[in-house]
Amino acid sequence: MCVHTSLTKSAKAIEKKTKKEFTTPQLFQPYFHFNGWESKNLAITTQEASTQIALAKWGVLPTHYDVSYRTDFLAKTNTLNATRERLFESDLYSQFIEGQRCIIYADGFFEPHEAAGVQKKIPYFFKEKNHELFAFAGIYSKVIENNSTTYAASIITTEANDFFKAIHNKPNALGSYRMPLILDPSTYETWLMATTTAEVKTVLDSFTQQELVSYAVSTDVFSSKKISDRPSILDKVPYAQQLNLGDALFP
Repeated sequence: MCVHTSLTKSAKAIEKKTKKEFTTPQLFQPYFHFNGWESKNLAITTQEASTQIALAKWGVLPTHYDVSYRTDFLAKTNTLNATRERLFESDLYSQFIEGQRCIIYADGFFEPHEAAGVQKKIPYFFKEKNHELFAFAGIYSKVIENNSTTYAASIITTEANDFFKAIHNKPNALGSYRMPLILDPSTYETWLMATTTAEVKTVLDSFTQQELVSYAVSTDVFSSKKISDRPSILDKVPYAQQLNLGDALFP
């Protein structure tokens, strides 16, 4: 699952890179670490407004739902991620895959690694090699309350490639190793504008050609008792240092 992400760029920097405008730039706040259960906002571009960037809650919700109960819904139906293989079959996700796709912007995300003999999961930070902006494939819902609309979006995950499988090295309950579906910039327009199922599935079967790098960071990422939304959370931390283990355990 991909439930920890990062978007450190300012609204102006994102607008310059994407050539799109935030609908509410004054409400956007960059973050170094966003745990999907928190109340921060994702930055997304939707099919219906492909020249704009909107804010969205993380995890699609039913159209008529009280957003203040979002975490209760996620506890029962975790929609932070949407499984690629079930997008056209799921009663929930199939409502959105044909007509409510989105681009979800990020410049990093965190995945857990398990090491033999170590109880704690070791967070790895993934980014484009120059820490440039990239985008996840997503779907979104529009939650209507009191004549106002709130976007809610899910990151699509797919079968992990060898690079991701080496880091996120524990399969899910179905035995599948997962990774977020990162779009190649050349497919952004197709993802938003595709009009046929075949076109959508072609993008779903693709992955970015941007060069990604990863490295271990502080275990504070996975601690609810630590403030992890801070610049230093992106700093590289050797295994032995962050786990207070002997240097001989890791190279």
